[in-house]
Amino acid sequence: MKFRRTKKPSTTLDISPLLDIVLQLLIFFMLSSTFMAPRIEVALPEAQTNDGPGDGRAVMVSAGADGRLFVNQVEVLADGLLDQLRNALAEAPEKAVIFRGDESVPYKTVVQVIDAARRAGAKSLDIAHNTPPTGE
Repeated sequence: MKFRRTKKPSTTLDISPLLDIVLQLLIFFMLSSTFMAPRIEVALPEAQTNDGPGDGRAVMVSAGADGRLFVNQVEVLADGLLDQLRNALAEAPEKAVIFRGDESVPYKTVVQVIDAARRAGAKSLDIAHNTPPTGE
């Protein structure tokens, strides 16, 4: 006489689908973090007057305290600043440049950026700054 054996439920856990998902998430986050724009930390100096925010169509040049230069959040070397500004100003309708420099940036760097902006064909150059609270 043959008896049927009942199948016992499997008590093992198959982790291969779990590993697949974890690896896919790891790859996704690694790729997405490389495409993020670099964050530029700049401590702007204060001034009493305020010209208001730009309209977003100007070319933004940033200089960090560590000496790095950025044109529209793309890091450039000091030697390539003029060429990068020419390319960016060719696409800007108003040919305006806004300089965001950390308060500890050397004066030499400020002069180099202003000179490069003029040579690249900028029609106007603004210097970004913070205004102190008025206490009203």
